[in-house]
Amino acid sequence: MKNSRKSCKRVIKTMGVRNKERYCLPQRLRDARLASGKTIKEVAESLGISAQALSMFELGRCNISTEMFFLLKNMYDLPLSFYTKDYMDNVNRSSVFFRKFSAATKRKRERALKHAEFISCNVIKFFQGKIKFPPVDRSFFEIKQSIELENRRDPELWAKIIRRKWGLGDKPIINIVRELERRGIVVSVVPMDDEVDGFSYWQDERPFIFVNQSNTAVRLRMSIAHELCHLFFHEEADVEQDLKQLEDEAKLFAGAFLLPERALVDDLYVTSMEHLIYMKSIWKVSIQGIIVRAKNIGLISDDKFTYLQRQISIKKWRKREPGDDVIDKELPSLLRQAMELLIAKKFVTKETLIDEIGLSGKFLEQYCTLEDGFFEHPDNLVTLSF
Repeated sequence: MKNSRKSCKRVIKTMGVRNKERYCLPQRLRDARLASGKTIKEVAESLGISAQALSMFELGRCNISTEMFFLLKNMYDLPLSFYTKDYMDNVNRSSVFFRKFSAATKRKRERALKHAEFISCNVIKFFQGKIKFPPVDRSFFEIKQSIELENRRDPELWAKIIRRKWGLGDKPIINIVRELERRGIVVSVVPMDDEVDGFSYWQDERPFIFVNQSNTAVRLRMSIAHELCHLFFHEEADVEQDLKQLEDEAKLFAGAFLLPERALVDDLYVTSMEHLIYMKSIWKVSIQGIIVRAKNIGLISDDKFTYLQRQISIKKWRKREPGDDVIDKELPSLLRQAMELLIAKKFVTKETLIDEIGLSGKFLEQYCTLEDGFFEHPDNLVTLSF
C-alpha cells in the first residue's frame, strides 16, 4: 500500500476541486476492476488500449490521461472519491473460507472478496465514531477456549455448546441473521456468482459473513450456519490445508446447529415427503438437509437415505423444493439500520455519505439491503424507532 501511495504522485491530477489537486491512487483502478469481475484483457479491449498499458496504470508505473481515467471511472461506475481513498486494507486471503472453494474460479472469488473488503474497510470505517455496533459476544472466545482445552473436534458438541450459551434450547431458530447480528457479527450481501454460496473472515477483531442473496431462504440459513463454524472453530486453520476436513466439519456443524438431535428424533416420526415438507416449514431447513441430518445421527438407515434421495431426484427437487418460494429470506438489517439512522437523524446527507464512503449508491443498496433506488431520492428519509 505504501508503494502505491508513493507511485500515485506520478499519476495524473484527476480533477481540480477549488484549485486543489486530487490524485488517483493506482490501486483503486485495480480494486474497481476486480469488483467489476472483468479481466485486464476485457477492460483493455473495450477501451481500445493494450493490456500492458492498463496494467501499468494499475501499478502506477505510468501516467494516465484525464480522458482515459474518466473512461475507466464511467465503466466501473464508482464515485470520484473512491479513487482518492487510501484507508482500504486488504483482507488476508489465507484466512478466508469459501464454500464450494474448488468450484469458484480465482476471478469470481476475487470479485466477491473485493466487495467484502469495501464493506469491512470503507463502510465499517465510515460508521466508526458515528454508530455503536453491538460488541462481539464474549462467548466466541469462551467457547473457543473450552473446545481447545478439551481438544475435541466434534461439530455436534460445538453446536450444542453454542445453542446452550445463546439460550436457543432445542427450538427452531426463527431468524439466524438476527441472532448473529445481535452478537456483533456483521452479515452482508455481496455480488457473487452461483459457484460461491458464502464466505467469512475476521477483520479488526470483528467477524464478517458474506452471503449470496440469490440463494433460497433455507440455503441462505445453511450457508450462514456453515460460516459460523468457520468463524468459531477454524480461525487459526490454514484454509489450504485439510480443506475437505474443515468443510466436512462445517457441514456437520450447520446441520446440528439448525436441527438439534433431540428435536429431530422427536419430530421425524415418519419419513413421508408430506411430513418432510411440513418439517421444512417449521425448521426452515431443506428437505435434503433434513434427510442428510437424519442419516448423520443414525435416525434413518443407509437404504432409507438412498431411497429418499432417489425420490427427490424423481420429483426433480434437487435445485428447487416445495416451500422454497414460501419461506421468507432472512436478510441482514444491522448495516441498513445504521445507514437509515444516520440519514434520518440528518447526521449526513445521502450525497455526502456516498462521497465519504467512496462507493456507489448501487453497491451500498446491495451491501446494506436497502431498497433499490434508495440513494436516488435524497428527500426519502426513513424515521426509525429504537
